[in-house]
Amino acid sequence: MLPLSDLLIWSLAGVLFGALISWIPGFHIFNIMALLVAVFGVGELMPVQAFPFFAIGAIVAYAYVSAISSVYFSVADESAVFLLFPTQRYLLLGRGHEAVLLYLIGAVAGTLFLVIGALFLFPRILPPIYQATSPYITYFLVAIVVFMFMSEWPKEGDRGRTPAERLWLAWRQIFGGILVFFLSGLLGFIVMNTNLLPTTSAYTRLTPMFIGFFGMSWVILNILSNPPMLEQVPDDRVESSLYNTLKATFGGALGGTIAAVYPIITGGMGALIAGHMTSQRGDDAFIISQGVNRVIYYVGAFTLLFLPQLRLTRGAAAWLVSSIYTPKSYAEYLAAIGAILLSAGISFLFTYYLSRFLAKSFNVVHIKKLSYVVAVTLVVISYLLTGPMGLAVLFVSTAIGLMAAAFNTRRSYCLGGLILPVLISMTGHTGYFMHLLGLG
Repeated sequence: MLPLSDLLIWSLAGVLFGALISWIPGFHIFNIMALLVAVFGVGELMPVQAFPFFAIGAIVAYAYVSAISSVYFSVADESAVFLLFPTQRYLLLGRGHEAVLLYLIGAVAGTLFLVIGALFLFPRILPPIYQATSPYITYFLVAIVVFMFMSEWPKEGDRGRTPAERLWLAWRQIFGGILVFFLSGLLGFIVMNTNLLPTTSAYTRLTPMFIGFFGMSWVILNILSNPPMLEQVPDDRVESSLYNTLKATFGGALGGTIAAVYPIITGGMGALIAGHMTSQRGDDAFIISQGVNRVIYYVGAFTLLFLPQLRLTRGAAAWLVSSIYTPKSYAEYLAAIGAILLSAGISFLFTYYLSRFLAKSFNVVHIKKLSYVVAVTLVVISYLLTGPMGLAVLFVSTAIGLMAAAFNTRRSYCLGGLILPVLISMTGHTGYFMHLLGLG
């Protein structure tokens, strides 16, 4: 283990790195970290023992600062999909800064829940719970997918001029979701089980697919929709209640914990389950719960890599870091918890002041111009990580992401790109589907 002062410096470097990029729409900390490792390497850029702490700083910063892109520049990734409509309403009312403050309340609550749990609960209760339930993860995944479809409800059925048109409008969102799920699953199956992408891209082969699903598709929507840049109120004022805050904290912590502990289940899926279990009501509670959820999902999942009794690898960042260095001592676990607290404090201040600045100058630079720059950057990232075929995957996945928007259905259905191939593999049918698709 490196000296504590060195770990502190690298954690702070991670916070700075994460904070500088996490407010930009379409950028995801996992993609940028993968690009950093692919281009510069780790052994020369920093000591390998420091990389997990650099990653902690960057991930904590992303969990906080990405609220800026979610609120002011639209949704950043799948786990923020439930933020979309409440925050859009706040933004349209000139209350974007208030939405960020509500998110920060949840993020701080999530950080406290995570740190207290990591110190006193997780080492004792998580290992036996995980050992008892992990054999049934396949059933969990199937149940969640079925629940996602069942939780949809026919809409807009009263707008058509004819019975057939009303029937189509009522069910197109549900049919669209199913179509998006299976198309993304087909793409994910091909990417995971063929040599479509170069073998040198082993750790980043899914990156262009997810950039297309959740990053590029939304950046293109920003360009096409040309949203209005409305004047924002920078006042430090929120309208909520203690009851809503506590209830949202419990729901967000529940969803974030489920997503952090079990593989494939993402923050958005955890939020969907927990939201129904705790009957969340109100935009303020919704945004607060997302702040809790995202901190526990991103930071908590990565912290499991440090937990001596469990040492689970959850999330793309954990897989990337563990391929280079895995923390081995309880001292590193405690140092990681300290790094989380320090990083959260800095990230909170950065997000707060950046939100105030944006609220005051929101209409200076139009989202459309920023989106052009981001779109080009995402293409460059995909090419550097996966080559020309990565651009082909990016193009197809972007089309599927746009299809979800066209059907007005959940973009989380694009997670079929991960869920469906994993379910096929877990049930031992990969060879059968390869043969069915003429791939093997």
